[in-house]
Amino acid sequence: MIRSESCRVPDVPLRVNRTTKSLSTAFRLLVVMASAGLAVVIAGCGSSGPQQDAARFLETYARPDGRVVRLDQGGDTVSEGQAYGMLLAEVSGDSSAFGRIWTWTRNHLQLRDHLFAFHANAKGQVISTEPASDADLLIAWALLRYQGPHAAEWHRDGQQVADAVLAREVTTGPNEMPVLVAGPWAVGQPATIDPSYWSLAAYQGLAKWTRNHTWLRLEAGAVDLAREITKNGKELPPDWALLHVGDAPQPEPSPNGDAAVAQYGLDAQRTVVWFAASCNPHARALAARWWRLLRPRTSAHALALSLGGAVLTATHAPLPLVAAAAAARAAGHSTESRQLLDEAAAQQRHFPTYYGGAWSALGKALLTSDALGPCLPARLTGQAYRPASPAGRRCLIAGMRTQLISR
Repeated sequence: MIRSESCRVPDVPLRVNRTTKSLSTAFRLLVVMASAGLAVVIAGCGSSGPQQDAARFLETYARPDGRVVRLDQGGDTVSEGQAYGMLLAEVSGDSSAFGRIWTWTRNHLQLRDHLFAFHANAKGQVISTEPASDADLLIAWALLRYQGPHAAEWHRDGQQVADAVLAREVTTGPNEMPVLVAGPWAVGQPATIDPSYWSLAAYQGLAKWTRNHTWLRLEAGAVDLAREITKNGKELPPDWALLHVGDAPQPEPSPNGDAAVAQYGLDAQRTVVWFAASCNPHARALAARWWRLLRPRTSAHALALSLGGAVLTATHAPLPLVAAAAAARAAGHSTESRQLLDEAAAQQRHFPTYYGGAWSALGKALLTSDALGPCLPARLTGQAYRPASPAGRRCLIAGMRTQLISR
């Protein structure tokens, strides 16, 4: 079991005159503190909110010029990382960081067709001009949902990117439904798909901001295909699949040969998070069914599983834990979900990586707040944060007790 950080009670300026206040006043102060000062106490207990996690990612991986750097992979940059940086800048409320990241992305990665080159080296020089549709989709979403200086200009940029995604990275699937493929290279027959590129929150947001209902059809088609490819949740989603005209999608090993068999790995784990955080009840129901396969601790921690849930690679990483937390939340197991998110954060603190940092922060934003969407479950809305571990709860209680003592 991963232990929590040492318990330090922060100094919150809350004064109580014990000689004149009654016991009932003390109880009222507990309530006031729970609603007003609780976040500060929690921060001292080693837990943090989505804004703090997002800011920490930006501080670590975003350079002053706006380039998001994979420090653990030679200092290179991928378009996906730029997209994550833009979204996390919005979560943290840092419009300056958003502007720097978008400006660097536009100036160094954007192609003439408004999509983005996938890969740049440690010097920021493009070494692969192939776009990746997950990055293109998320960049369009980040631009169109942005509220801050230059919003009107960047909304126009977002509209151009969204139009380019529909024009260059979408194919026709079963029942004439549009399907987002992995990039322009993947449109042919059979089409190559990565279900983790299907951010349902982005689809919903783009439908709202562009008023183009094609995005809602993409969302509906994604849920239908995910249900089909996972046998209605009896199996886990694959990293990759092929889509033949008139046939069900078939799981496949990764196109670059990283995996010899179809698997649930660091790509597919994002699918669970996107579906669990969606406003779509069918997507959330599917994510809930995956909890049965992800609930065993060995499965929740594993870097890669077979589609049936057997451990293929037992190495630990934050994203598998975030995905398991998402499935737990969708299934109504909020305590397990919080504990898994805490473990993901601890894993990232002890073994920091760009990808783990991005998804620890994105996972918390998507699963515990409405920072990236309006679909926080009713059972969590209005509830104060409650640490999952006994140590975390002891720390929280100690902090509240200390704040009731006058200084």
